[in-house]
Amino acid sequence: MSAGSVDTAKQGRRHPWSLQRRLVTGIAAVIAAVLAVSGVLTVVTVNASVTTVVDTQLTGSMEAFEHSVVKFYDQQAAGGTVGNPDANRGDPGYVKPFVDYVGHGPGTLIALVSNGEVVDSARFTKSDANPLDVRTQALIEEAVADGGSMRENTELGSLGGYRLEFLTHGDGDILVAGVSLATARSAVLQETIVIAALAVLALVVTIVGTIIVVRLALRPLSRVAAAAEEVSTLQLERGDTGITVRVDDADTDSRTEIGKVGEALNGLIDHVDRALAVRAATDKRMRRFVTDASHELRTPLAAIQGYAELTRQDSEDLPPMTEHALARIESEATRMSSLVSELLLLARLDEGQDLHLDDVDLSDLVVAAVSDAAVSAPGHHWSVDVPERAIVVRGDRERLHQLVVNLLSNAAVHTPAGTSVVTRIAAPKSTEEPQRASLSIADDGPGINEAFLPQLFDRFARADSSRSRAAGSTGLGLAIALSIAEGHEGGIEVDSSPAGTTFTVTLPWSGPAEEHPAVRRRTEFTDPAPVTGSPVIREPVDR
Repeated sequence: MSAGSVDTAKQGRRHPWSLQRRLVTGIAAVIAAVLAVSGVLTVVTVNASVTTVVDTQLTGSMEAFEHSVVKFYDQQAAGGTVGNPDANRGDPGYVKPFVDYVGHGPGTLIALVSNGEVVDSARFTKSDANPLDVRTQALIEEAVADGGSMRENTELGSLGGYRLEFLTHGDGDILVAGVSLATARSAVLQETIVIAALAVLALVVTIVGTIIVVRLALRPLSRVAAAAEEVSTLQLERGDTGITVRVDDADTDSRTEIGKVGEALNGLIDHVDRALAVRAATDKRMRRFVTDASHELRTPLAAIQGYAELTRQDSEDLPPMTEHALARIESEATRMSSLVSELLLLARLDEGQDLHLDDVDLSDLVVAAVSDAAVSAPGHHWSVDVPERAIVVRGDRERLHQLVVNLLSNAAVHTPAGTSVVTRIAAPKSTEEPQRASLSIADDGPGINEAFLPQLFDRFARADSSRSRAAGSTGLGLAIALSIAEGHEGGIEVDSSPAGTTFTVTLPWSGPAEEHPAVRRRTEFTDPAPVTGSPVIREPVDR
């Protein structure tokens, strides 16, 4: 398939027609076709009827003309002269000119063609009759010379359209009678205009009526669609959200097509609601289990770690193998204690616990965390870019510090030495902007595998499929950071490419505070600085 055809197909899918539009358009097209065919047939019928009337008039004129011509031939045989101006009425040989004939309606013309030339002619009006002009006579002579049918329509110059009838009489002379088509054509044109106007009016009324009827008929379907759309906007991924939206009973009558859809939708919503309730209950039990298990494991792990440390105090009396084994037991107990603590923290965050909200200066917190990172990972280039004023957010200082620490740890562990890591804070410049503070941590490292990005914040997510512990990662650091951000009604977004990775945290902003003199506009950490907060390297996450 060519690119052009693909683009065309996409454009067609972009603007689909609604059911209402399809019904209205389809019905209007059918009605328009019916009206068009009816109008054409009506006009054809009217034209045929008018032509019949004209032919009747033409027959009457020809009969009267033929009757008069009989006398004309009798007088001509007596030596008369047709249209002789020197002959007086009543004189011997006087031949009555055609303009004196009677029995012909207004607009009718008669003519006698002998040897290809018009001998005499007349065109009648309401008051008198006049001979045909030379141009009209020439047109009649051409019509006779063409040898057409007995009756035909002919344009006679300024006289307009005429229906002519030809009749051979006597010694090859041809009688010509004609009736004007002006009245007939005017009647047909008027009838066509009336039919067209009525058809347009009928089509407009049909379209308006169809729109009203279709809207009324599809109103229940619109309500069903609105219910489905409302359900689709619910954040069901939270797991503890019940679906209270239902289609009204009036729109669930199974005797109608729309009622069947509404009934099926209600059944589907009930099924999903029950599934969500079961999942929420399961998640709640799982969180309770993790909380209880983590809490219970802390005591034996602390005992194991304590006894290992106590035993190693007499390391000079222990064999090297035993001392190494105790060191490993102590190390693994420490790692497992950290893991249990983090699982307990995640469980409490899921339940909305373990947050003590207060006004927190995000600028001061970030500078302290980056200072710690500079000490823990001196091989990286660390810098801070924050406003001179304090950026105050409403949150738990300890948890927000842990969020920043986890993100800095992620950058330190998963980028090579020499990588530059820049931490920035931005606040709304005006009250018209969304009142949210933005914290970004950007590095110029190799980036994150694009295939791994969708599950980056999942628990125990590690890009290393072998789940190697070479970096000491359990895959909970970013999950904890996201849970902390969401617990503060914020969020985390990540943008990664081979040129680097940027994590952006958004938090509700409490508004500007006084100038904060301890914070510089930009701070570079080129040499190890004194540790002013908790250690940075807590829980890295494999990329």
